[in-house]
Amino acid sequence: MLPPPHFLVNPAAASGRAQRWWRAALPVLQKHFPGLSFSVSDGQHTLNDLVAAALAQDQHFLIGVGGDGTHHDIVNALVRHDGLAKVTYAPLPLGSGNDWCRTLGIPRHILRWTDVIKRGNTIPHRIGKLTYQVGARPQVQYFTNVAGLAYDAEVVRRSAGLGLKHRLLYPVLTLAYLRDFTPPELELHYDGQVVSGRFHTINLGIGRYNGGGMRLVPQADPVADTLALTYAVGLPLGRIMANGWRFYTDSIGRVAGVITTHATTVGINGLTGLEADGEWLGMPTVVEASLLTERLQVIVGNVATRSCVT
Repeated sequence: MLPPPHFLVNPAAASGRAQRWWRAALPVLQKHFPGLSFSVSDGQHTLNDLVAAALAQDQHFLIGVGGDGTHHDIVNALVRHDGLAKVTYAPLPLGSGNDWCRTLGIPRHILRWTDVIKRGNTIPHRIGKLTYQVGARPQVQYFTNVAGLAYDAEVVRRSAGLGLKHRLLYPVLTLAYLRDFTPPELELHYDGQVVSGRFHTINLGIGRYNGGGMRLVPQADPVADTLALTYAVGLPLGRIMANGWRFYTDSIGRVAGVITTHATTVGINGLTGLEADGEWLGMPTVVEASLLTERLQVIVGNVATRSCVT
């Protein structure tokens, strides 16, 4: 039996709409989870602060309230405060995209969501690690879902600059900016393989969905010992446009020039954009990706993995 949950609330998710949704949902949640507690981020208390306080108070069942960026920040805080193996985590999807929840089989409807949480089925979820260099400063970020480079990252950068949040924004911008995008010259290393050229995209997946429901890494498995790796080099624009529908199916690997595979470690050399879980991370010249040994117990709904749900 799990203890009463502690909710970590990001009211700024979904361009601030999450605050209104949370207020409406709280009475329902209090009825279904007697003894729950919650903390809300604001100008003085970041999600990192909330996680540190929850761990100090021995809260072992945490629920993140927000979108993919919210869960990204919470999991990064759990790693940095040595809390990854100490908690069970569940997302309450009140964001715009909620791509990670799609992989986990977590519903948005509050009553169906409470049923999933009460069942308490968990998986030992893998966490990705990105070590990268922006200028002279090395940096580290962790991710739960998908990290993207080249065009994928460029779309995230431009959408962040617009200040808008909507699940259809990413797909619309993907088409809008394609013609004026110049693929960067990169060198990709993974498990003894070396590929050089102008890369349209490189995606590293733990979850299967990103960009508002796209399936750029359909081979991803959140409990696997490898990262899903999808990359495309030197694709003609016409081929990309003709196969755009495949972004939303499991068939992207059928496009000539697109490789879908798996890797234990990945390295990228060359100047390119980088995003993780939909968060813009900058323009590094070197990126290294791998999986942490420690896993996070995450509550799931109906999710297919190569390992049994516990």
